Amino acid sequence: MLLSEKSIITKAYNKSVDRSYLVAPIGMVLLIGSIAPAQALSVDEQRTRYEKAIAAIERNDMATFSRLKSNVKDYPLYPYLDYRDFMRDINGASTKEVNTFLKKHADLPFTGTVRARHLNVLASQGKWSQLLAFQDTVPRGESYQCNYYYAHSKAGDKALALSGAKSLYLSGSSVDRACDKLFDFLKDNGKLTDNLVLERMLLAFDNRNKSLMTYLEKQLTSSYGKREAKEVLALYNKPQGVADFSKKSKVTAFNRHLTRIAFERLARSNSKEAVKQFKRTVEGQHYDKHERQEIADYLAGRLMSTEDTSLAAWRDKQLKQTVNQSLLERRVRMSLVEADWKDVGRWIDVMSEKERDSLKWKYWRARVLKEAGKTAEANAIFESMIGERNFYSVAAADELGKQIDIPYQTTPLNPGALAPFNKALKRVDELLALDKITAAKREWQYILRNADREQKANLAAFASDQKWYHLSVQATIAGKLWGHLEYRFPVAHRWWFEFFSKERELPLTTLLALSRQESAFYTRAVSPVGARGLMQLMPATAKETSKKLGFRYLGKSTLNDPGINIRLGSGYLRMLLDQFDENRILAFAGYNAGPHRATRWLAKSDGNLDAIAFIEAIPFRETRGYVQNVLMYDIYYRKLLGQPLQFLTESESNRRY
Repeated sequence: MLLSEKSIITKAYNKSVDRSYLVAPIGMVLLIGSIAPAQALSVDEQRTRYEKAIAAIERNDMATFSRLKSNVKDYPLYPYLDYRDFMRDINGASTKEVNTFLKKHADLPFTGTVRARHLNVLASQGKWSQLLAFQDTVPRGESYQCNYYYAHSKAGDKALALSGAKSLYLSGSSVDRACDKLFDFLKDNGKLTDNLVLERMLLAFDNRNKSLMTYLEKQLTSSYGKREAKEVLALYNKPQGVADFSKKSKVTAFNRHLTRIAFERLARSNSKEAVKQFKRTVEGQHYDKHERQEIADYLAGRLMSTEDTSLAAWRDKQLKQTVNQSLLERRVRMSLVEADWKDVGRWIDVMSEKERDSLKWKYWRARVLKEAGKTAEANAIFESMIGERNFYSVAAADELGKQIDIPYQTTPLNPGALAPFNKALKRVDELLALDKITAAKREWQYILRNADREQKANLAAFASDQKWYHLSVQATIAGKLWGHLEYRFPVAHRWWFEFFSKERELPLTTLLALSRQESAFYTRAVSPVGARGLMQLMPATAKETSKKLGFRYLGKSTLNDPGINIRLGSGYLRMLLDQFDENRILAFAGYNAGPHRATRWLAKSDGNLDAIAFIEAIPFRETRGYVQNVLMYDIYYRKLLGQPLQFLTESESNRRY
């Protein structure tokens, strides 16, 4: 049961709180001894002057800025003052000056920003030859590429400019206005033809961008082009005319492309009508066997949840011929929901040999054999799977009643391997001391991009030693160091997690596992949909949870605070576990996709499934992987904390879903 929040946290900050929620540095003695060289000012004094210098330049007090800057030349973050100073006058800087600055600060992540700004300046000033001298390879970013190719047009490299212009023009979305002059060049050279405009119309059609299609129609000049555009818009508005169009139209690359995307639009809006029109559509434009199957696959994917038996029969007939493994996976899951084990086996047999040999489908082939009474054959497969760091390997060990085995490795810190990154690591240390976590993360990512695998392992070890939790995780991901559990799964923000583990009666390993999956311990993580902080709470969920806990919620910005985030996230998880009778599978599914969906999936399976089959039958790929990951991460944390390894609880294993 949830305890009253009035009795919680009142004495928290008076205890020995883990302050590393700020990802605060603890020194760099392992790497280079004292972080501060011999100098008149201490690091703290330099840090203070640095902050005052930043404040001065932001209020345009250049006299104060220059004075303070001159006193901290040995401070690790001095290059950022140099950067601020240089960017003030970058519009007037020559290419030579920019190159000198970039060379001086080659190991700094802000070099990309400097390059981009200078490219924009050169383009705005029409200095095309200088732009090409500065940027001799194709840059990243649409506007920069447009300026780059336009510069080539001015330099006389017409073929390259036209090729680049055409590739940028062919987009199903609106293009940056910086490309206008490049497209004018395309037009002036007679290459912006009606055929090219029509080709882009098809891309806009496929991108469901009707406004762009309408705009492009107005750019057409020939009667042929206007006629074709009307056909395109007609099929967009009424895709049910696709079969007639396919039959009556000449077989051309354009018409085949249009027919295919129009048929897909029909499949999305009226799958039953699409089935009726399929044969005439694919015959009309003479698609080959491979293309017909791809078109059929698209429609079959739209029919996965149909309750119409005739449509289901058509779907299954097509799927028996497909090489699309993701569609076959979805079909297997449909049979799992129905607990139709023979059908599960039949659809697994349709999969490719490579897919069938993966741990996932080995597990389910063994389950099919077990359900058919072929226990010895099933157990032999389960036996061959155990000992891997994989959800299905652990599930196989559980089937056999065997002890879980998790392979583990580590890389002891070798300070010498990090010598090339000493200066950058000092900057990370200082940025974290100043609570500039985003900037520190940017520096860290820049370091990782320039490190080999051995160096990444040492960087992970170093970050772990410094309690830079998120950075340690990032290093293991960058280096694909999957066996380095200590660095992949740090015991981060331990005081807070232990406190709320006790208050909510939740296992510490479960809280750590869920937070590791949600944010990788990045305190300022924000998801595309707006979830925030360590346990990735939506502001609305945080507000509602706060009300139920009797805690005063002060807005979404407070969710960056680990104490508040863990308080509310653990409270929400406790509510879900209360709702689902302490079942972590359902609680994790609810945490990720919403409790209403978990309840709906449970109702749909109607008690036909065991725990592993229910997880496999979750229709959302993200949620399915989420539940599997958190269960596995819980095991990893148990191993790291010296606790007995447990996969599912007895009630989770025994329940029917």
